[in-house]
Amino acid sequence: MLDMIFQGIALFLLIFCGSQVVIFIGLVLWVVWIDAIKPRMIPEAEIDRIAGDIIASYADPEGEAFTRHQYAWDRSDGAEQTYWHRVRKAVRRHLA
Repeated sequence: MLDMIFQGIALFLLIFCGSQVVIFIGLVLWVVWIDAIKPRMIPEAEIDRIAGDIIASYADPEGEAFTRHQYAWDRSDGAEQTYWHRVRKAVRRHLA
């Protein structure tokens, strides 16, 4: 009888901890998707269009792109950081 109680407790803990591990892995994959993969799927044409708009609108386009990138860093927004990093690279490429 006592053995069956211990097995029940062990099974309960295994199910509980297993579900927590599955949830944790899901959250990690979600963050990787949102912050790393999805921003890299933005078409290059859109990045070039934004870079062109910044170049046409500001006297210091590299500084403006850097400021927006820094603002994304300050807010800890990984998707925006990747986006503005790509825009900064495009601005540098267009100005070179």
